[in-house]
Amino acid sequence: MYSFAKSVMVFILAGGKGTRLYPLTKFRVKPAVPFLGVYRIIDFVLSNAVNSGLRKIVLLTQYLSLSLDRHIRIAWDLFKYDVDGYIYSLPAQHRYGEKWYEGTADAVYQNIYTLQLERPEYLLILSGDHIYKMDYKDLFEFHKKSKSDFTLVALLYPARMSSRFGVLKVNKRGRVLSFHEKPGKPPEFPGKPGYSLVNAGIYLAKTEVIVQALIEDHRNAYSSHDFGKDVIPMLISHGKKVCAYVFDGYWRDIGTLDSYYQTNMDFLSSNPPIDLYDGEFPIRTYHPSLPPAYISRNSMVENSFISNGCRIEGAKVKNSIISPGVIVKKGAIIEDSIVFNDVLIGDSVYIKGCIIDKNNRIEDKNFMENFKRYGVEITQEGVIVMPKEWRRDA
Repeated sequence: MYSFAKSVMVFILAGGKGTRLYPLTKFRVKPAVPFLGVYRIIDFVLSNAVNSGLRKIVLLTQYLSLSLDRHIRIAWDLFKYDVDGYIYSLPAQHRYGEKWYEGTADAVYQNIYTLQLERPEYLLILSGDHIYKMDYKDLFEFHKKSKSDFTLVALLYPARMSSRFGVLKVNKRGRVLSFHEKPGKPPEFPGKPGYSLVNAGIYLAKTEVIVQALIEDHRNAYSSHDFGKDVIPMLISHGKKVCAYVFDGYWRDIGTLDSYYQTNMDFLSSNPPIDLYDGEFPIRTYHPSLPPAYISRNSMVENSFISNGCRIEGAKVKNSIISPGVIVKKGAIIEDSIVFNDVLIGDSVYIKGCIIDKNNRIEDKNFMENFKRYGVEITQEGVIVMPKEWRRDA
């Protein structure tokens, strides 16, 4: 582990606008969106890195980064820079011009100066908006054993649903023969009919290999400067050995409001996808100084997460996620919903299939009939999403 931790630097791409998660991303970048009441999305990938022994971690930030930066300072101040390592945010520097990041590859390219200063032997590139649990040491061992120039993590996915991802065509030894970005007819994985191998957005290579590829990509005026669309196909066409590390665990891309809602709900199933109670691989976050959750004698809570600082005062909560500081008043019913911090659900209010962002008061007993008047979003699957601080008298 010592050589692994010392030789690998981590770049986490955390600057995307997250427009498909609007209005949850109206005031915050996607990795900073709350998850399961007490976490932020970014906590999962950061926990993977720290639990894997990695200590040199940089988040490449850009849009609406204040909430994320604050969370990193408060929750992830784990190391002494000159002794143990570091975790810090690095906003777009405009070192190579006045442009913002114009793709995943460009985000790394614009921070080549940081790599020149630190000189890590390997660079691990991660996305900050995925939910999964992975020990990156296994990926590192695969990379070395396969003698790969560039390794990416891939997932088996139903072919009929793979068109929204980058899809790999590989041989039986795991070498990537071609890369297809969002293909109409995804190629199937050898020996697994009906399944394709899709890109998980996790990349590992020697730093010099990545830097050389990014410099060449930057010179291409026709490139969109994206790893999937441009850099990986270029490496393959130049004869580099690109290999796929097949990950068979739970992995979700929080790309839309419906995927965000369903991923939260997955953790309320009878078989949760990630063990949040694993003391040897904890999911870390910041826990504010709040009193324990209070559930009154005449309340009923079923299959739900109830966070610290909550008060359930004679209400019913079923199959829901209740974040810190939420008050649910007498006679209220919450079902199949996600309620963010510091929300008041008033007397006899009924909500079902909702995402309620922070600092809202819902006191309309007929909210489910009248919700359209409160400026909510309605997803394709019918989830009702109330923006942060929308109406104090909803």
